[in-house]
Amino acid sequence: MKGARQEHKVKDFGQEQIRKLMDEAPELRRELRRNQYLDRSELQQLQDAAFVKMVRHAYVNVPFYRKKYDEAGVDIESIRGASDAFRLPILEKEDLIEAFPHRSIADGYSLDDLTTAVTGGSSGTTVRVAYSDETMRKRVMTAYRIYDMMMGGYHSHHVQTYVYTGKYPLEGLLDGSFPLVHIWTLDPVEDARRKLLDSKPHMLTLYPSRLEDIRRGLTPQDVAELRENLVVINVKSEMSTQAQRDAWAEFFGVPVLDEYGSEEMAGTVAAQCPDKGYHIWEDIAVVEVVDEAGQPLPDGETGELVATCLYNWAMPMIRYRQGDIAALHPADHSCSCGRTLRQLKSFEGRRNSSFTLPSGRFLSSGYLLDVGYTRLMAYADALDSWSLVQREPDLVVFECIPGPAMNEAVREAIQREVSELLFHETKVQVEFVDALRTTNRGKRNQIISLVP
Repeated sequence: MKGARQEHKVKDFGQEQIRKLMDEAPELRRELRRNQYLDRSELQQLQDAAFVKMVRHAYVNVPFYRKKYDEAGVDIESIRGASDAFRLPILEKEDLIEAFPHRSIADGYSLDDLTTAVTGGSSGTTVRVAYSDETMRKRVMTAYRIYDMMMGGYHSHHVQTYVYTGKYPLEGLLDGSFPLVHIWTLDPVEDARRKLLDSKPHMLTLYPSRLEDIRRGLTPQDVAELRENLVVINVKSEMSTQAQRDAWAEFFGVPVLDEYGSEEMAGTVAAQCPDKGYHIWEDIAVVEVVDEAGQPLPDGETGELVATCLYNWAMPMIRYRQGDIAALHPADHSCSCGRTLRQLKSFEGRRNSSFTLPSGRFLSSGYLLDVGYTRLMAYADALDSWSLVQREPDLVVFECIPGPAMNEAVREAIQREVSELLFHETKVQVEFVDALRTTNRGKRNQIISLVP
């Protein structure tokens, strides 16, 4: 039976794991904090050494990689650093599905001893990823580093409210510090609103679409109550634009910052600091932007993002095609926060969340959201929420939940705005719906292409 069809119980993150985490936390926290400010040469040396170690580990201990690299004629000894990544073949989602678990788990690890996670894709297929206890503990600490960066200091009394499809590996430490309150993404908005207010968070983490849903249900008094403790909002797992985040920041009165990661990468890959620099965690990941042939693109050019996780030894992920469109700043591009970590210049979301028009013009989800959001701000009272769906090469449907100000004139105006957004290259229909499309995990893509 192929791994994609195999069911496996996720191992509990229990008290023993938490005790080990608490023992390791002081040293690991110091290391992760220090790495953000290393000289570029030191950071590059650290990343190079970790990359070479992971590649050689995968080749020796993982049957899938040994076969893949041998078939590609890779000389493992020629891999001397992250800049040699282009010599290695790209890892596809289909590879993971086919290989799991018998050919993708490293020698010395048993699936029964690992934590497994399931992540899905637009095709409806699922990928299973496995992590060792050591990786899970480091994953928690790298998440704490994000919170520390975004909040300007993450301390033991700070409450984080986490609106998500699954619970975080732990709800706090054994001594009650770093408490985390979970709200189910699919809870009714009113229930989520009440739980959010009751939790009095210092940090709120959630999908962008869920933030917008909750925002619409808040009264001015609710917002004032939240502001008593709230320091920052962290949005993740869905595409949002800087314009959207700025609008939410104005509404809530706190920064709204983006985080990028995936289950395949064992969590976070990059995140925004309070100065809006989009920092890549180069001590735990290698990020490349490549062309269609998998070759690195020059700094500043837009291409497809591939990534390597540098700390999941049980199930290595090397040059994994994330399916996202991005561009990199030069390595020496500075940020006013003082971190030396390399930065994403742009992040435009999933390739399957972008449109290709009949003329061949490519419109990224970043463009469609950013410009679309700006154009449609005037109709906020007429739109509870919306999505753009390219059903055919020459047909785009604006699916929306109408608000109280919706009427036929507004509908026609929205149709004209969307047509201009698409350079008048496609037919545009406006359809009223009761609910927007979501995955079974509650995630919502605002830009959807159904065109093969």
